[in-house]
Amino acid sequence: MPLDLMTCRLCTRSRPEFRQAIDQLANRYQGQLAVIELDCMAACDDVPAVMIETDYYAKVAPCALIALIDEMLAPEPETTTS
Repeated sequence: MPLDLMTCRLCTRSRPEFRQAIDQLANRYQGQLAVIELDCMAACDDVPAVMIETDYYAKVAPCALIALIDEMLAPEPETTTS
């Protein structure tokens, strides 16, 4: 089941760098990340804000969003034992 990333359509569209970060993540994690654009998140004071599953993140910079999703979805490196 993919990880849900919810954004506000108006807020995302008015911030091209944020939209670019979301598009980059959607391409990187195809099948693992579901980007859901809501008509409104009622978070105008916290823009840009996102919800990842049920967790709310306010005033998220594009690089912070990428780091958050990478941390949640990037495969862990394999460890070798000697």
